[in-house]
Amino acid sequence: MKRESNPQIEAQPGSAKAPALVTPGEVVQSAFRIIGEVATTETGTVFAAHDMLVERDVALKFGWRDQAPGQILAEARRCASVKDPCAVLVHGIGSHRDIEFAVAERLTGKPLREMLGGAALSPAIYLRRLRQIVAGVVAMHDAGLAAGDLSSHTIWQCNDGRLVLGRVSLSQVPAFGPDGAFITPEIALGHVEAADPAAAESGDLYHLGCIAIELSRGAPPFDGNFAGLQRAHAYDQPPRLIDLRADLPSELSDLVAWLLEKEPAARPRSAADVLSQLDAVIERQGVTKRSLRVLVIDDDTGRARWLSNITRRASSQVIVETAHEGTEAAHKLNRDQPDVVIIDATLRGVMNALELCMYTRSLESTVRTQLVLFGEVAANDQAVLERASVAYVDDDQRGPDAILDIIRRAAASITVSPRAKRTTISG
Repeated sequence: MKRESNPQIEAQPGSAKAPALVTPGEVVQSAFRIIGEVATTETGTVFAAHDMLVERDVALKFGWRDQAPGQILAEARRCASVKDPCAVLVHGIGSHRDIEFAVAERLTGKPLREMLGGAALSPAIYLRRLRQIVAGVVAMHDAGLAAGDLSSHTIWQCNDGRLVLGRVSLSQVPAFGPDGAFITPEIALGHVEAADPAAAESGDLYHLGCIAIELSRGAPPFDGNFAGLQRAHAYDQPPRLIDLRADLPSELSDLVAWLLEKEPAARPRSAADVLSQLDAVIERQGVTKRSLRVLVIDDDTGRARWLSNITRRASSQVIVETAHEGTEAAHKLNRDQPDVVIIDATLRGVMNALELCMYTRSLESTVRTQLVLFGEVAANDQAVLERASVAYVDDDQRGPDAILDIIRRAAASITVSPRAKRTTISG
């Protein structure tokens, strides 16, 4: 699957209803003793059973009597194609009274909503749970599948802490929450259809932001009836993670806000990119590698913080310092010899952005420093900046991705040819 987009990603299936066919105590294929019904789904009925041959509990999903053949096989293959613990293990396929069925592991544990129980997760457990879900979505996208509705209703927590996503549970876990619908801002506004495969991947990213909020407080970003939820997803601003949980890393709050952008094009490029950024946040808790020093220069305090958090998400090696005007920036350039300097293109004051770039290039100690201007650059300045090897990044929807790429490349380069050890700065 292409990381940028995948027009072939499979959306959620449609609905069909028909009666089931086995009863408790019945033995199927001289091997599986039916224990009881687990769930009725749009594609069939799931039963708990005991495999008498190998002495293990299993789940059997039977298709409907009147549905076209091959649907249960396709669902089993879909689960088997996902190479991650988020998907159930499929043991086999069979037929009973001319009705197709699949055999899979029987899930133990409870729905995630019951496990949350309204109690706040510790930061370590929160990050571990969120990473499991993001990694599961990455694995599904790698298999060309959409994760669909992600919430505490559609995620199962096993007794060992493993999380299983509803769409690859062989329907032991619901694929949709109580509203029975997949809602994103673009769907609520009528810009795309819920079943549109081209919108599936971006919708999954939005729902990762929703589950990140729900994990933090035990409730999704919005609540209410279906019509109210549609309006809220379309127009209301979700809560900020940092306001809900000040004990979680601030750069994680910015990542979640990015996932929850109303415009699909403004969200991260892919779930794999989100996982990479999340891993950087997690690894930072105990990082021992040589640090990548980044200096962010911006007279807007809020924007400086936003740029700082973007750079931190790129790599666990990053240590960020900020400066808000030219004199302070000059002092930190001389003192810290940063690897990367990001400058607001609209910076004014003692030294404007162009003057600060030229000053940095004049310092012998920063000859290898990478300079990046963030924002609109005047046409008559571009030739000067290019001669000084200054990159510039537009302040648009793709700006954060460009910054992430620059920082990642810089972090990779220092592992190959590190500089001499210098005093660590705090950021």
